[in-house]
Formats: sequence, structure tokens, C-alpha cells
Amino acid sequence: NALSGTLPTEIGAWAVIQDIKVCNNALSGMLPTEMALWTTLHELNILNNRLTGAIPAITAVSQRCHLSLTNAPFGNMFDCPTPTALSATCTAWAPAITRPCGGTD
Repeated sequence: NALSGTLPTEIGAWAVIQDIKVCNNALSGMLPTEMALWTTLHELNILNNRLTGAIPAITAVSQRCHLSLTNAPFGNMFDCPTPTALSATCTAWAPAITRPCGGTD
């Protein structure tokens, strides 16, 4: 896709979002905290981008969701630790943290 830039905070206002698949792009910056408000998320695949910062605690979903967030070489650098609340609402297709994290460990 060759997408670049940041994810806009306005995506948190999307009331009925089920799938976001933007893996293997050049997205950068932080994930919008507004993502935690989603209630219908089924899949979030953001593998292999240049995203940083904290992973929002997506806990409002009404069904089990699937996350692909992996910190891959030359890819995402999320802060540690991954929010424990995610494990109650989402399953990871790939471990959220597979290399040293950005920020404070």
C-alpha cells in the first residue's frame, strides 16, 4: 500500500470499526488513544510499520478481537509493558513485544 504518516485521532470516533489492516507500510507516530473507545473491533493488524509509544488498552470491545502488533526488526517500537487489559479482550496473532521496546522498560 505504501501508506505513510500518522493515524489520525479521528479514527476513535468511528463508531462501527471492525477490521483495520495496515501492515507492511511506513506509518509512524503513536496509536491514537481514542482507539480504546472502539466497541466492535474484530482485527487490528499493524505489523511492520514505524509506530511508537503506548498501545491503547482496547477494552470496550463486545467480542474477542485479534491483534497483530509485533515489534519487528526495523518496525514498530511500542513502549513496555503491553497493557494487561488487552489480554482480557483480545488475542494476539503475534506476540506484541518480540524485541526490546521503545520508551522505558
